[in-house]
Amino acid sequence: MVDFQYLDEIAGRIKVNRQQLSGVENELSKVNALTHELPLTSATESTFATMIGIEYHDQLAEFESVKDNLEAQKEALTNTINDDIVTFITEITSSDLIIPLEPRPRLNDGNTIYTYRDGAKFNNMFDILGELLGLSAPIVVKDVMLSSSEVIVKVSDEFEAKKKFISSMSEVQKALSIKKR
Repeated sequence: MVDFQYLDEIAGRIKVNRQQLSGVENELSKVNALTHELPLTSATESTFATMIGIEYHDQLAEFESVKDNLEAQKEALTNTINDDIVTFITEITSSDLIIPLEPRPRLNDGNTIYTYRDGAKFNNMFDILGELLGLSAPIVVKDVMLSSSEVIVKVSDEFEAKKKFISSMSEVQKALSIKKR
């Protein structure tokens, strides 16, 4: 059984790992620039050090080691992110997905509004879901607005609202199933 809490945790991990990946990529960019510039200056620096009688310390090997380490970190983070995205898509498209909505909605201005149980919010999950669908949060599918804190269906009949909600979730799952391939 899969629930939104688990999906929100996966989505949170994706976001954190993406931030780390961005930092690693920035550092790698700096190191790449230094390893490119160093051979251009090392001959002059080495000759100058010899002329003034001091030892020249060639940092190229150190930078290459740092570069290799950063590239390994980048690959590991990229693989983790990709694995988590695959897991996220697999789980959200599962027929065992549990959506923790309160069973009794409230009606307001011709809309049926469902909130998540215990006032839960799923910000990370909806950020990643929106990104995967190419939509911004809140996600609107067939007169149903899905957000991190509630689901609003644009009908006042509760039975009709349930049908529209089921249909919209089915559309979301179909769209994500295509991404899985």
